[in-house]
Amino acid sequence: MEYLLPASRGDVAAAAEAYDAIVLIDGVFHHDLAPSPKECLAACRRVPMIGAASMGALRAAECWPYGLRPVGAIARWYIHEVIDGDDEVAVLVHPESHRALTVPSVNVRYVAWLARRRGLLTAAESDAFITGARSVYYMERSWDTALEHAPSAARHLLGAIAHNEGDLKRWDARATLRYLSRNERFAGGGPIVA
Repeated sequence: MEYLLPASRGDVAAAAEAYDAIVLIDGVFHHDLAPSPKECLAACRRVPMIGAASMGALRAAECWPYGLRPVGAIARWYIHEVIDGDDEVAVLVHPESHRALTVPSVNVRYVAWLARRRGLLTAAESDAFITGARSVYYMERSWDTALEHAPSAARHLLGAIAHNEGDLKRWDARATLRYLSRNERFAGGGPIVA
C-alpha cells in the first residue's frame, strides 16, 4: 500500500493508470483544483475505488451508483442528504505537514449528535450549535469559535467530547483502513490518496 498526498486534479486519473485500486480520502481545493466527479467516475470504471472521510466521501456520494464505493459515516451523510455542501469537510491545513488547523462542519455535527444522544443538548440547541458553527468561515473555525454557538452550560462538556471523540473524519479514515484489511479486492497494494 502506498500513501500519497491529498489529491488534486489529475491525481486520481494518474493513480488509476498506475495502481490496481484507489482509496480517495482527502483532496485539495480552494487554491488548487480538486479531483472532479468526472475524473473519479472514469477512475472507478477502470479500477476498484473507495471514497471516504473527506473529499473521498463527497466524490463517493456523487459516483456510488457507478461503482465508487462509499465507506464511513460522512459518505452516508452525503448519500442520504444529511449534508450536501463541499464546505462540510473543508479545513485549513498546514502546507507542509497537512495537519488540520481548523475544524470541519462534519466534526461539529458529530459532536452535536453525540451530545444529543447523551442528553447534553436538546434538538433545538444542537441545531443552533451546528448552524452557528457553520456560520464561521471554514478557515477560521476552531473548537473555540464553534463552541461559542453552544449553550454556555454545555461548552465544557462539548469541548471534552470534541477533544476526545470529535474527529469524525479521522474515525472514517481509520474505518476505511480496517475495511481495506478485510477486503481482498483492495489488499493488492493500491494507493491511499490521503
